[in-house]
Amino acid sequence: MSVAEPVVVDWPGFLGLIGPVRTEKPDGERWLFSFTVGEQHLNPGNVCHGGMLMSFADHVLGTVVWESIGHRPCSTITLNCDFVTAAKLGDLVEGEARITRSTRSLIFVNGLLTAGGKVVLQANGIWKVLGA
Repeated sequence: MSVAEPVVVDWPGFLGLIGPVRTEKPDGERWLFSFTVGEQHLNPGNVCHGGMLMSFADHVLGTVVWESIGHRPCSTITLNCDFVTAAKLGDLVEGEARITRSTRSLIFVNGLLTAGGKVVLQANGIWKVLGA
């Protein structure tokens, strides 16, 4: 089996502004999400801005939810984030998420962002399945 090349999507809209963000599913089973902290992501303290980390977490968790509901429209109802340690310039920030509970109209999800094997942010949220 050949290894897929990393894909960096030139996202439209907001995700395009905060990127580049890598979103792929190379083995067809598990999503891989990442971005490298660049100058554009830094806050005045010279570490990755919390808003960037929260936006990335929203993308990671939301994509996993979207797939779990068969690519139907959904929207974030609540996203709780705990900042654990700082991500620095040049760090590769990776994201993962898992569904913890599903109802007909609500999806509960947890996720982690890590850099260099250390947790940068932990998140949990609830997504609404639109039209459900």
